[in-house]
Amino acid sequence: MITQFNVFWVGVNLHRSQNNSFDLSIQLKAKIVSRDKKDDLFQKSQVIHCNGVFLCVREKMLVVLNPYWGQTKRIMPRPPFGCFDRYALGYDKSSGSHKILRLFGVNQNNLNIYDLSSSSWMIPDGTLERDMEYMKQGVSLNGDTYWYAKDKESIDWYLLCFDFTRERFGPPLPLPFSNEGYTLHKGYKSLSALKEEKLAVLLWDTMVIWVTNKIEPDAVSWSIFFKLDMEPSIYCRYGNFFIDEEKKVAVVFEKDSSSWSWMYNPNYNKAYIAGENGYFKSVNLLKSPNTLQLGHLVCSYAL
Repeated sequence: MITQFNVFWVGVNLHRSQNNSFDLSIQLKAKIVSRDKKDDLFQKSQVIHCNGVFLCVREKMLVVLNPYWGQTKRIMPRPPFGCFDRYALGYDKSSGSHKILRLFGVNQNNLNIYDLSSSSWMIPDGTLERDMEYMKQGVSLNGDTYWYAKDKESIDWYLLCFDFTRERFGPPLPLPFSNEGYTLHKGYKSLSALKEEKLAVLLWDTMVIWVTNKIEPDAVSWSIFFKLDMEPSIYCRYGNFFIDEEKKVAVVFEKDSSSWSWMYNPNYNKAYIAGENGYFKSVNLLKSPNTLQLGHLVCSYAL
């Protein structure tokens, strides 16, 4: 998890009670710091995670952090710099080397790749030959990065993958639901990785979650995890989520939308637990024992 200033490992535990209900507890496990013990690496940074490695994107500076080995590497992006540059972190499955993808330019169609093993930037063949209206922050899975996106002048949403081994984008992949009736501001969707094996997608309007049966840069197939109609008063827009396949349950983190203050609140203060047979529970994260101020969820998976 990332707050406004610091990055933490946070444990989220689900306990099934005798009446088949679930209790949620959140505990701070560790604070992630650089080897020189400075916290400022994470201040005002976008944080991206892949396979235990973190990429912190700051203005005109990239910082790669491996907490396990206690290693920190500062990288200067190639000019020109842009405030709308987009980054992704992955690894080459043939060599194991981590790489950074940078999308830049007027429409973010130009590509740079930084290879951490050679400490060098390079320009791959080709560009992102799409005129996209929307592209949400990506999710790392098996060394590749997946986004859900939408092109300008189109109603179709799709899944897009960058293959860090072949250093190219795959074709648009189908999402498991119809695009009809879903605009940029309706039918919010979120992606989540499941144990570096599967990708899950959540459609907020109807609380439908699908998981992948097969997922590759150029192919995908889906199956439904479960469907639960949301309560009419619940409006999810900024939520992050994870699922536990064994317990057949999903946990969604969200801002409290009961007042207009949610627009200016950087932290998540609500959690929704949804399961089979219509099970649904709302948890206030500001009340004991869940008193942490949770910011952006960088990555999540169930053990």
